[in-house]
Amino acid sequence: MTTYFTVWHYIFTIVITLSLITATLLTLLQRNLRFKGSIIFVYFLSAAGLLFIAILMIDNSTKHPTLMNIDHHRFLPKEKIIFTGRIRNSGDYTIGEVNVEIKLINKDTGVRSKNPTYQSNAFAELLGDKGLEKKPSFTIHTEVVATNLKPGQIKKFWIAMPYPPYFKGHSEDVKVYGR
Repeated sequence: MTTYFTVWHYIFTIVITLSLITATLLTLLQRNLRFKGSIIFVYFLSAAGLLFIAILMIDNSTKHPTLMNIDHHRFLPKEKIIFTGRIRNSGDYTIGEVNVEIKLINKDTGVRSKNPTYQSNAFAELLGDKGLEKKPSFTIHTEVVATNLKPGQIKKFWIAMPYPPYFKGHSEDVKVYGR
């Protein structure tokens, strides 16, 4: 990913590096200061933490992928569900990697009522199918759908993910992340 850093990333990295060098030099020039090594180590830890937080904040404010025209259909012979749609970069900077996260939620269980497992029914127990006793009532699938997405560029995508056979119906939650 060659386009991860934007101009703002470079500016903030340079500012933090210059501040770290200045603070280190000022500490080394102090004559009666004990524990110079410990103080310089704290400077490095603070600079690393500040840089990490700054990168996350800059990413959230400069990279804006948008989902458009999301559609899905089931492919019954393979027990898959296929999502199609388009991704648009609505920000002013190139996005190095766009991830789409799809969460399928079984409508038959009480996920919203704090009961996140599928309980088997009496018919399954009668047949002796012990594999259905406790199954997750949601599945999450994440996939990279675009790389190096320029500002204003639109790209089509499709994602095929397995559909659990014990789902009685589903609702989906689709999110997009850009890095």
